[in-house]
Amino acid sequence: MNIIKLELTEQEAKIYDEVMEQIEKTATFLAGLSHEERLDWLKEHQYSHPISFEREIGGTVYTVKAHFSRSTDEPVEDKVNRILNRNIAR
Repeated sequence: MNIIKLELTEQEAKIYDEVMEQIEKTATFLAGLSHEERLDWLKEHQYSHPISFEREIGGTVYTVKAHFSRSTDEPVEDKVNRILNRNIAR
């Protein structure tokens, strides 16, 4: 397992704490639901369209679209770690 240490500004740490608090509240809420209720909640709160966005950098507009393979054997955690390690090593 790889360990990544981040140093956050005070503002970033505050945002992190707020996000973690919301995650904990949501996890507690979901834990109190039945399996069927959790599935319904997740379907209601998932993205209705593929994740995509446009960003302008230096006068060039970049379009980013995310695609997820349903047939992959690689867990998402392994994929994220692989991507982070590849980009950190550069």
